[in-house]
Amino acid sequence: MTGDRASTTGAYPSFRLPSFPRFAPALRRPDLDHLEARCRTWLSRALRDAHGDDPAGFQRFLDQRTSLWSLLTYPTSRPDRVEVVCRWIDVLFSLDDAFAHASPRRTRDLGLHELPAVLDGGTATTRTPHLRALTTLWRQLRADMPTPLRERFARTTADFFHACRTEREWQDSRTAIDPSVYVRTRGKSIGECCFPLLEHGLGLDLTGDLAVRPELRELNALVARHWIGVNDIFSYRKELHSGDTMNEIALDPFADDLQTAVDRVAATVREVEDRFLVLRAQLLAGAAGNSPGVRQYAEALGWMLAGNLEWSYITTRYHGAGHVWNGCRDAVVTLTPRRTIFATASTTPPRPDDMHRCDPRTTG
Repeated sequence: MTGDRASTTGAYPSFRLPSFPRFAPALRRPDLDHLEARCRTWLSRALRDAHGDDPAGFQRFLDQRTSLWSLLTYPTSRPDRVEVVCRWIDVLFSLDDAFAHASPRRTRDLGLHELPAVLDGGTATTRTPHLRALTTLWRQLRADMPTPLRERFARTTADFFHACRTEREWQDSRTAIDPSVYVRTRGKSIGECCFPLLEHGLGLDLTGDLAVRPELRELNALVARHWIGVNDIFSYRKELHSGDTMNEIALDPFADDLQTAVDRVAATVREVEDRFLVLRAQLLAGAAGNSPGVRQYAEALGWMLAGNLEWSYITTRYHGAGHVWNGCRDAVVTLTPRRTIFATASTTPPRPDDMHRCDPRTTG
């Protein structure tokens, strides 16, 4: 969605935030705050040097609370495995940023060209923070993950790296992207490697079940598709003002204005959620429902939807430094370069310097 097609209030685009009628609070572990603090400490130790020339940039990354994404999205992971899940996801978030925004020289300095070597069990020739962190994490998984699960995780993580490079190439070349190709690529850069991590966090290896139960594979695909739509709606402000065109809203070839494009993505999210709920119920009503592991995994996938959605309201990654979500879901959002401004949908969208509040007890 180019800037001249966007609906604007004053100087900045705005749209009515779509309703997500099944919004429910994410499942919160009783030790969530403690775990998030521990993850933050690990991140500071492992990746601060990756931002050595930009300490303020690393602080902004910490403030995005990527560990909270994992804690809300993997809330039923085993206590002895939840932190390693968080560490993997935190590093992948950081790498996603590097692929999207770093200059070619900077990507070489970060050693991003050597990432596949780590997954092949080799040793990178350069010792950068990302490569050191991934090497350590991979060694831990080699000790704890069954071989079939580890091989699936390695393959999907390699696909993540490849998809990130592809998206950067599209962005640099301003390539015209078919929306269906975009969705397939985003499925790899936003989701597929997260599902073997879910199995690991739960203490499962569903390789055999996934091979014989296409419904289980389809549930994974629906979760990833849900994430793509939700994340593209909430991250549109960040991408609009950073020149990042990797967003389903921006790629809609049929919408004449921003609201239409947003509503179209939201309709897809609702349709995907409907399909997910029907398919999960059908799966668990059949023979697969007799498997405790399949049942546990299918329930956890539902928490993945809830966790990602709630985090998308919260994070400064999408909404800018200083953002504190006011609980407003029935809202008009204004996309300023500094932050997203949430206002009650019944009010006039705010001026850029306003911060209209809405009482979460009366919304949605």
